[in-house]
Amino acid sequence: MHTIYFPTRFDRDTLYDFFEELDSNLDIGEVMLDCSSLRYSFPTAMLVAGSKIRTWVRHRHENTLITKKAGVRSSQSVHSYLSHLGFFDYILMGEGNAVGTASGSGAYLPITRISKPDFNSDIEDVREWYEKIRSAARRLARVVSGTVEDTQENRLYNYALREIIRNVFEHSGATECYVCGQRWYNGKVEIAVVDEGIGIAESLRNSFELENDMEALNMAIKPGVSRTSNVSESENIYDNSGFGLYVLSQLATNFGWYVLGSGTSRLVGHNREIVEEKLNFCGTYFGMQLLNPPKQFSGTLSDIISVGEEEARESGIQKKASGMSRIL
Repeated sequence: MHTIYFPTRFDRDTLYDFFEELDSNLDIGEVMLDCSSLRYSFPTAMLVAGSKIRTWVRHRHENTLITKKAGVRSSQSVHSYLSHLGFFDYILMGEGNAVGTASGSGAYLPITRISKPDFNSDIEDVREWYEKIRSAARRLARVVSGTVEDTQENRLYNYALREIIRNVFEHSGATECYVCGQRWYNGKVEIAVVDEGIGIAESLRNSFELENDMEALNMAIKPGVSRTSNVSESENIYDNSGFGLYVLSQLATNFGWYVLGSGTSRLVGHNREIVEEKLNFCGTYFGMQLLNPPKQFSGTLSDIISVGEEEARESGIQKKASGMSRIL
């Protein structure tokens, strides 16, 4: 029986070899997943790795292959933490809390499933649909901001979570997504959202010709670019303007880092630079870590949108950020 060990750390940059081993042993008759090697975990890597494992395990079950588990030890702090967050339930290992049962605190947001709200454009106003997304985002933002007060930081995370979640439901074809987050004592915050939908390239091909996943990712973070870019207003039922990922990527690369991945590729933005990397993933994920959030998020958001609209005009895109992309 072949044994696959978890990496020592679930970190932004430690998943490639682990994913390669999962892929190369996808159809092997008997495989053991051993968690004993894991010592530390960050939210984005945990959620992305979890989704990868879920897809891998499901494929093996569907093909009647033998998959065993080992190494989960409640005495190890990281395993206790992940059990509480719902991670082992999330990856179909049947250990610890079920996803959605942990309440969270002012320090962490456990793995949380968000279902796509129902929307019938014939009888409902899109603003009603948006409000359902905003309501879910507000609850999550209060956890990672550490307060229920209407502070600039609370507005920031409310905005970020809302834009990521609605981006999933407007474009991915997925009916649910998963969210998690962590707040450290020094104010550093990391949040992540994963969906197991059609992926960014497939979504953007509705309006653009694309050669590969990397081209799609680079296009997705440009202002005014969306799968609805070349469709009629009647088809653009969510009034999407293509500024959500642009704003979040600009925010994160100026005040921390972000990672955006889909299909075979991912982008890592940090210090106003973007690095292109390979990583195989079925769906889409976005994670961001803010080391020093802006003190006046309202003004920062306005500045980012203004610059983006000018950049879009220079590229021949006659689109402005939608009203929802401006709301705090």
